[in-house]
Parts: sequence; C-alpha cells; structure tokens
Amino acid sequence: SSGINAEYGVVPSCYYDRILLFCGGMGLTLGLILLNKGLAMEKSGPGVLMRNFDIVTAYLIQILIFNNTPSVLSIVGSVLILSSIMIVTVKKLFFEHCKVWEF
Repeated sequence: SSGINAEYGVVPSCYYDRILLFCGGMGLTLGLILLNKGLAMEKSGPGVLMRNFDIVTAYLIQILIFNNTPSVLSIVGSVLILSSIMIVTVKKLFFEHCKVWEF
C-alpha cells in the first residue's frame, strides 16, 4: 500500500515522502510570497510574463521526466495564452519605450 486513503487523495505512509511533500508546499508558498512582494515593488508586466513561463516548464517536465505527451488541444491552448500575454507585454514595453523618447 502506498499510503492511507483520504477523501481527496492519499497521505504518504513513508516519512521521507511526507517531508518532501511538506518542503514542496513550503517552497511554493515562499515563491508566491516573493512573487507578491516583487510585483508590489516593480512593474507587473515582466513579472507576470516570467510567472507564466511556468506553463512551459510544466510541459517540459511532463514530456522529459514523466514521458507523457500533452494533447494537441492542450498545447494549442497554452500557445494561445502565452502568445497573448507576450503580445500585451511587448506592446506595453514598446509604448513605454516610445514615451521616453518623446519631447
């Protein structure tokens, strides 16, 4: 048996797995806190763009580590999301750059 059955998942029976699960949760929580602090101190455009590259990282992990290829519809959806975010960010940065050179 891999663990104790729970209503919404499986609780790991091995203490090593519990420690890894706890450390993963703490790492993600710390990452979200730092992202929130960073977005409060800086412009949100580049920060949000970098945060959305988690989609690309998740696909790479899914393909390279778990040998699980995502469906075509999933890839098309993520490409649409990433391209729209990149277009908005580039447009915003371009117009901010043009305002600097105006007299």
